[in-house]
Amino acid sequence: MRTERLSTMINPLVLFLMGLMIGILTGFFGIGGGLLMTPALNILGLPMVHAIGTGFPAIAGNTLIGVIRHRKRGNVDLKLGIAMGVFCIMGVELGKSLVLHLEKLSLAGMYVRAAYIILLTVISIIMFRDYYSWKTRHNEAPGETIGSKANTHTMPRHIHRIELPPMISLSRSGVGSISLWVIIISGFLIGLLSGFMGIGGGLIGLPLMIYVMGVPTIIAVGTSLVIVFLTSCYGTASYALAGNVEWTAALMVLAGSAIGVHFGVYATDGVTEMKIKILFALLLFLVAVSVFLKQMDIVTVSSYLVVGSACVLSLAIVLPLRKKLRAR
Repeated sequence: MRTERLSTMINPLVLFLMGLMIGILTGFFGIGGGLLMTPALNILGLPMVHAIGTGFPAIAGNTLIGVIRHRKRGNVDLKLGIAMGVFCIMGVELGKSLVLHLEKLSLAGMYVRAAYIILLTVISIIMFRDYYSWKTRHNEAPGETIGSKANTHTMPRHIHRIELPPMISLSRSGVGSISLWVIIISGFLIGLLSGFMGIGGGLIGLPLMIYVMGVPTIIAVGTSLVIVFLTSCYGTASYALAGNVEWTAALMVLAGSAIGVHFGVYATDGVTEMKIKILFALLLFLVAVSVFLKQMDIVTVSSYLVVGSACVLSLAIVLPLRKKLRAR
């Protein structure tokens, strides 16, 4: 099979190290790693549909570990995560059907990469603007802390005014009342993009919970992993039944990510919300540039950029842990 031949050409050590870095980023940002894993596997030689399918089982494994670790730290709103995750699954099937249709037309690679470029760029700009706004406020009022809560944004206040029944409360997230329809629509949108782009949902779920629902950043990180886990399990089954999962590559990535996720979760202890946001925005922007270079057939530079950005950000997350360990 063509996919099997291509996968055996990928160095297992490269897959393991990629998984290690993705695990660190998963634990720290609350993402499944699909935003790095899918384009990286595609760059390394797997067809786009197989790159998406192969990423799902690895994402499911490392997010399960992340959920367990974050819940022990009280960083998970299980009620919100399960509710959004259920409706995500509905969207995954539509997204998968769309990408398989485009694959038959030999258009999947181009359209999926275009979606990555647009979506990641837009979200990174929003988060960079958030950092710039905080910087401006901090310079004008030095007493304001870098860990300002996400619900200082105007969008959550407008969303919370929507009183379309049924209404539910999310006490763990500090949200007194929110329409269930907001969660349904948000979950379906996350699932649609997950199935189409091969991401677990954290890419959309994290900023959506912060900027739309007003969930504190650290709670959003842990809760998004619940969403990612549920959608990834469904995505794994769906793509596996279609024969689009390369299991050897998936297991090598999972072996590395299972180790890395522990470091990523530990690194969130005591970290400021704005640090998570600015590093997340930087990650999204670099991946968007990498995918753009791939689209322009500048493959070598694209490969180095996606791997290099993951390495640098992983180090930025892990290196401060030395001070924590020394303090103990």
